[in-house]
Amino acid sequence: MEGKERLTSALNNTEVDRVPIWFMRQAGRHLPEYRKIAKEHDFWTRCMDVDLCSKITTQPLERYPEIDAAIVFSDILTPLPSLGYNVSYGNGISIDEFEFDHVDDWPAFDARKHAPWAGDALAEIGEFEHNKARLGFAGCPWTISMYLLSGGTGDKDFHGARSDIFSDPEAAGSLLDRLADIVGGLLADQVNYGGADAVQLFDTWAGLLSPAQYDEFGKKATERAIGVFREKSNRRVPLIHYAKGSGHLHEQIRQMDIDAITLDWRDDLRDNREEHGSLMAIQGNLDPSYLHGSQENAIEAAKRVLDQAGEGPGHIFNLGHGMAPASKIENVKAVLRTVAGEVE
Repeated sequence: MEGKERLTSALNNTEVDRVPIWFMRQAGRHLPEYRKIAKEHDFWTRCMDVDLCSKITTQPLERYPEIDAAIVFSDILTPLPSLGYNVSYGNGISIDEFEFDHVDDWPAFDARKHAPWAGDALAEIGEFEHNKARLGFAGCPWTISMYLLSGGTGDKDFHGARSDIFSDPEAAGSLLDRLADIVGGLLADQVNYGGADAVQLFDTWAGLLSPAQYDEFGKKATERAIGVFREKSNRRVPLIHYAKGSGHLHEQIRQMDIDAITLDWRDDLRDNREEHGSLMAIQGNLDPSYLHGSQENAIEAAKRVLDQAGEGPGHIFNLGHGMAPASKIENVKAVLRTVAGEVE
């Protein structure tokens, strides 16, 4: 099997020749070839220039032939400039000030017009890469709202942003609904124009919510985004959901129209596979810290993940969160060789 068939088969819970593997944030800062580009071009140029974006997206495939998918180099905040907010990246993220009443003045969002870059890059990659899966992605409304309300990175647990949401649920609902429509349109564009084989929704900060809060502010908006995505897409492709630290929300997450749920390293992969593996694919869940230590520890940790996943179909090997800049290339290679069956 080639990577594209391997990953899409696993996402559809059908048999594969081996477990497919890719890494969240595989395209980026741990690679010296990426850092060279980053020194020469700012973040927005890296996203918007289709040739640069395509090159960055496929750098991991060139270095790591065992990887089964290319996830487009982009960011969950890429729609915000078209809504009137400057977003800068340096020591953290900085975003122009936002107020709830701004939402009424936002322009009607069209992904092809306002944020086409991910779709453009995926389409270009499809012209020369036929064997690896192409993955699109977007952020969930809740997580985007945390950054927007905080003016960027915010405090550790987004206390101020959450307080704003909880203090004015009606205005918060309007914001989340608008973001949901934008997110759904972005994902659909990556499928319709970009030719994505699957897409992933990132809800990094959903774990900050209680189950009741998630129902009101997280799940409702995410379901709306998924509905827009499904309605606007010209074909059905697998949808993966990721939310860090969200084990207490998994029952609610599994109720949504998704094809795979991603576990972080704190979740019990074996239990999840045994209880829910027949219902949907499960992705994860190596602790990314193992990419920072010894190769031996990385290999043993990868073997444990494979053991906990078991033999049945529907497992995609990934990290429990994104790769950090200090990830060691030799450890990444060791994990890939382990999953590919090249390490005993």
